[in-house]
Amino acid sequence: MTPSEIMLEINGLPFVDEKFNSAKLLTIVAIVRKNIAGSDLHLNNYVQPDFATQLYRTRVKNSPKFPPHRQLSDAENVMLQKAKVALKILLPEWKKLLDIPIKIHKLLTQQTSLTNPMLPQQIFLGEAAFKSPTNLEETLVHELSHVWSSLIAEIYDFQIKNCSDNYTLPSGTRGKDARGVLLACLFAASALNYHEKLLASGSERAKTERIVYLQSYFIKSLQTLVHSTELSEMGRLITHQLEIFAKKSRAKSLKDNL
Repeated sequence: MTPSEIMLEINGLPFVDEKFNSAKLLTIVAIVRKNIAGSDLHLNNYVQPDFATQLYRTRVKNSPKFPPHRQLSDAENVMLQKAKVALKILLPEWKKLLDIPIKIHKLLTQQTSLTNPMLPQQIFLGEAAFKSPTNLEETLVHELSHVWSSLIAEIYDFQIKNCSDNYTLPSGTRGKDARGVLLACLFAASALNYHEKLLASGSERAKTERIVYLQSYFIKSLQTLVHSTELSEMGRLITHQLEIFAKKSRAKSLKDNL
């Protein structure tokens, strides 16, 4: 299947497009992993995080190691489950996205959270992620956006070979490649959807300043991508989809302010 055919099959982007077909993407990724593994297991086995991580370890040179971590405590697990329930109530169309097979670990560094495309479906949450229910919900959306988007990258990478790493994120973080900028842009769109829905629900936890920040972050990331010459065909297709999202978001904002 070509990148265009893949995008047509999955019907958009995770956490961005309401009609995104998560089941179709998981099926395609399972088949890709099955072909790489050269085995003949039930497809469900290929979408399990430990299987996927081990597959990368055996097939990818210099695959990354897990960062310093531990198991989640009982209290952290309770907070995490409450966050998932709250997200499903707020955004029921995200239920399947939230229920993807994943492993979540407690990160023992100063980072708020961490995922790595080379450690598929493994999420690491730092102490700051548990600071408040809103913080945990956004962080979960953030990292799950990376997890789902990285599944697309397993089929077709977002950048050309030998892509440079001289991109800078709106946050000021340097040394990123085009894939990293695209993943950041996807996270911002996902988190923006979450916070706008939280605001629309009348929640006292909603913060308009966070929405303003995420809108700015998203637009700046998107501008970087639009001007990049190092995106692959898949990367350009996703960027185009994000441009459509940006137009819809601007139109909605104008309507709300009338």
